[in-house]
Formats: sequence, C-alpha cells, structure tokens
Amino acid sequence: MRKALKFVALAGLLCTSLISASASAQIDWKQSQGTEIRFLMNKHPFTTYIEPKVAEFEKLTGIKVVIEAFPEDQYRNKLTIELNSGGKVDGYMIMPGQDDLYYSKAGWLQPLDAYIADPKLTDRSWDPKDFFASFAKASSVDGKQIGVVINAETSLLAYRKDLFAKFKQKVPTTMKELEATAKFFHGKEVDGKKLVGITLRGKKAAATSQWVDFLYSFGGSWTNAQGKSNFASPEDIAAFKFYGDLLRNYGPQGGTMLHWAESTSAFMEGKAAMIYDANVFKALYENPKESKVAGLVGYAVIPAGPKGLRLPHVSNWSLSIAKASTPERQKAAWLFVQWATNKENCLGALLAGVPSGRKSSWDSKEYKANDKQPDWTAATMKSFDIGQGQWNPPVINVPEIRDITGQVIVDAIEGKDVAASARKAAELMDKKMER
Repeated sequence: MRKALKFVALAGLLCTSLISASASAQIDWKQSQGTEIRFLMNKHPFTTYIEPKVAEFEKLTGIKVVIEAFPEDQYRNKLTIELNSGGKVDGYMIMPGQDDLYYSKAGWLQPLDAYIADPKLTDRSWDPKDFFASFAKASSVDGKQIGVVINAETSLLAYRKDLFAKFKQKVPTTMKELEATAKFFHGKEVDGKKLVGITLRGKKAAATSQWVDFLYSFGGSWTNAQGKSNFASPEDIAAFKFYGDLLRNYGPQGGTMLHWAESTSAFMEGKAAMIYDANVFKALYENPKESKVAGLVGYAVIPAGPKGLRLPHVSNWSLSIAKASTPERQKAAWLFVQWATNKENCLGALLAGVPSGRKSSWDSKEYKANDKQPDWTAATMKSFDIGQGQWNPPVINVPEIRDITGQVIVDAIEGKDVAASARKAAELMDKKMER
C-alpha cells in the first residue's frame, strides 16, 4: 500500500510539472486544433503507459488522437499492409535497427529534422540534446532523423555478486578476463550443484543480437568500406570463434538451442555464474517469485576486446510520422510525438519500468530515490553513451542475413572450422544482401 501511495504521489508531481510546462510553453499547442490523427502502435509497455494520458494531450491541443494497438507480430503485419495500400496512417512505432532501411526505401518515413528545428513547432523545453546521442543516431537514416526514441535498451554482463565475493573473483573488464573467469567458475560446486561459467544465446539468428556486441568489441563489423560482407576478416572471425568457444567450453549443454528464455532461466535457477543479455531482463533476475538469484546479481558493461574496444549495441522503439500523411496531419502528428516524448512523459515511463532515452530521466531525484540496483543504472548509462546502434545487418532483408550469420555462430559453438564457415557466409551474404 505504501509503495502504491508513493507512485500516486509521483504521478501527481508529474501531472503538476506537465501543467507547469504547458503554462510556460514557447509554442502554440492549439495550432492544429480540430485535426484528427491516427497512430498504429505495438502493444508495448510504452503504449500501456502513454495511452491513458492521451486525453491530456487532446485537452492541451484540441487534436483528436486515435491509437490502435496490436501484439507485435500482428502489428508489424497490419502496419506493412496499411502503409503499402496507402491507408490513413499518420504515425506509428518503428524499431529502427530492424526496419529503418526497408521503410526508408519504401518511402514511408517522414524526416523530422525540419519539425525539430522549427521554433513554432517545437517547444524549447523538449530539448533534443537531452536524448542519448547513440539513440538519436540509431533513429536516423542517411543523416536524417526518422523517429524519436520511446524506449532504450542495451545488453549487460550480469554476474553473481555473492559467488564473486566468496571466491574472491574480480568482475572481468576484458574479453581475456571474461574467458578466464568463466573457466574459473565452470564446474565449481555450489550448494550441491555444478555451475557453468557463463550462459549466452546460441540459437542461430536469435544469438546475433548479443553476438554483435562481441563483433564490434573485437573491432569487427557487418560490412566493409566497399559495402561487402566483412565476415571473412580476422576481426569478425575472432569474434565468431571467441563467442562459440565461450559457450561451448563454459556454458550449458545444448548451447545451440539457447534462446533468451532458456539462457535467462539457467541464470535465474542459479546454474550460471554469469550471463550476457539484454538489460531489460533485470526485471526477471530480480523477481524473487521467479528467480533464485534475486538480490544477488551485479551488473557491468561488456568487457573490452583485444584492442580495448567496448561497443555494446543499443536498440529502441521510436515514434515516426508517415510520409503519405497530409502536411496538416503530419504537423499534428509531430505535436503528439513531441508531447509523448517530453521530459515529463519519459520520466513517467521510466518510473513505470520503460527504459528512457533521455538523460534527465535517469538523473532525476524521482528515479534515483527508487533505484535499487544503481550498478545496473550506471552500466546501462555507460552503454547508452558508448553504444552502437547498428545491431542488425545494414540491409533491407534483415531476417535472411541474420540466418546466415546465425549459422556461423552455431558452427563456432559446435567447434567447426570457424574461418571456413565465416568465408562461406560472407560469399552467401554478398549474394543475398538487399540495399
């Protein structure tokens, strides 16, 4: 009850600050009064947070907002069909790392730079510089901003603080140390059970979203300067081999069948000393009803590669505006996007459990007062600062290229000739890439 009252109080403070911000606004929020706009949304935690607040925006602007939300697979299908057929869609959610090139080539994305730069359309308090630069870059195509981040994710190394303290082990800061630490813990008997040193995703395409952090940290890349596959390079091969060796030698049995659910379950069961996966899984690790390691987990940025690089990926959902919408509705849609991503709403979403793309949200007194894992926050902030937004291959046919990549990961886990597998994948990728 006390916790509920605390969040009610926070909500009240946020509403007060929103009213104050509106009262001191630098733009005319009524400039598109009478316009109706339609947004298609994924049933995402941000949608759950913002939808009940839409009435506030409608009162502020006189704009009618129709939001239609669907589960992700259904949402993606419906959005593609409507954008293809020229349906009345004014705005929508997009995962830039997955869809930006495809949507851009299809002509579905309205650049936002002119809206952001227009003092009559964008209130000074919106403060675009408050967004982490890595997410602004991730939501851009050819230097043009095509979305505004509404949730921010990265991946972290999570580890058992109690075991590291008991066995006097330091948190690894390099890949060499990571391998040594995984080796140290692998096979250690704790509470009558033998540990594995680390658990990672290993299931073909599903593993690519975590392996990519190793790729970048080893100095590798998806493509080279000529736009061809870079998989046959020494750096890419080293990343494939290290990841595969790590999971094969020090991970759970059946590594090639590990998706995020299986990997996180192994960690939550207390079977692994470490895990590398999405930072949002903190909610799973720290849930005492589901996790045996709740309260025992520490968090750190990805260890540095051989040349000192630490480049975790950053991923996000963003709000975008449909290029086919009319100019008047586009303007109204921008006012909605701007309002939905203002400082007050981003903080409110963070307090509701949606990682914010704004620095001010994480620095706020409200968030810090409720932060029970400050090392998770610090590692997340560091990863946001240094993160790489290209977590998927820079192509239109992302799923096909991820499948090709995933096969090399599987071969590496199975101890096959990684260099030969990578060269074969590079040739296949060059044939299949669509740009």
